[in-house]
Amino acid sequence: SKPGAAMENKSVVRGMVYGGFASCVAETITMPVDVVKTRLQMDGASSVKMYSGSVDCAMKLTSKEGVGALFKGLPPALVRQSTYGSMRYGFYTPIRDLLGVDPTKPKSEIPLWKKIVAGAGSGAIASALANPTDLVKVRMQTDGMTKGPDGEFLPKKYSGMVDCFTKTVSEEGVLSLWKGVGPTVGRATALAAAELATYDEAKMQLKKNGVFTQDGLPLHVTTATIAGYVSTVASSPFDVVKSRVMGQPLDAAGKGTLYSGMVDCFVKVIAKEGPMSLYNGFWANFGRVVPRVTIVFIVMENLKIAFG
Repeated sequence: SKPGAAMENKSVVRGMVYGGFASCVAETITMPVDVVKTRLQMDGASSVKMYSGSVDCAMKLTSKEGVGALFKGLPPALVRQSTYGSMRYGFYTPIRDLLGVDPTKPKSEIPLWKKIVAGAGSGAIASALANPTDLVKVRMQTDGMTKGPDGEFLPKKYSGMVDCFTKTVSEEGVLSLWKGVGPTVGRATALAAAELATYDEAKMQLKKNGVFTQDGLPLHVTTATIAGYVSTVASSPFDVVKSRVMGQPLDAAGKGTLYSGMVDCFVKVIAKEGPMSLYNGFWANFGRVVPRVTIVFIVMENLKIAFG
């Protein structure tokens, strides 16, 4: 396969294996940023702001809970990447071909809207199926951030991934694993559409206008930075709402005490904390997306060169 065709795969299964593996490598490396991002997004939900920014959050976490706290939620995140990551990359080409794209035609002739629809479709399907792993990840990352009625922090609720999974099912029922599926799918659709379409488009434009002459690391990093910024702008509001809906404290009946759902959360956050709070943790989010996209594409390109 020609270099640069990171989304192109000889078979769907191969695409899924490569995508899942590459996503897991990237996830492990960028996990500390993800923990900081989720905490910053939750910050302010229970009226008291705990952190002044990304660095402050990382410092407070490590001093209070040790360096291990920065890798909280890694097991469910890896399960999520093996499912969501692999499906998202694996479904892209078949969905795109379903839209009537001729796989033999050069990529530059594929209309942009088809790339966007394929990206959004694969992102939406994959994230809806993988929602339980995402819920467990957010709950583990925000564990210990909830305050009780007396204003004191509640003790940690979960000892690990399996414990969090079983407690959620036994206390709230199986369907509760799909809590926050609305903003999750919204976020994945916005993210995948923006990231995939921008990545392809930016790469083509940079080469066409002679900014870069050949495929290589500089081109990848530049393209990933552009794609990462655009997709963070598009998906950040959904991401904040997703973290809040999934991480909120629950009453005795297992109902969220702060938000009834996605729309309610959007309205309340804007009314109470202003519209810009939907971009809480923006730089942590952006700082995670760029290395993640770069690592995923580099690992996938190299897997293809090595194994075809």
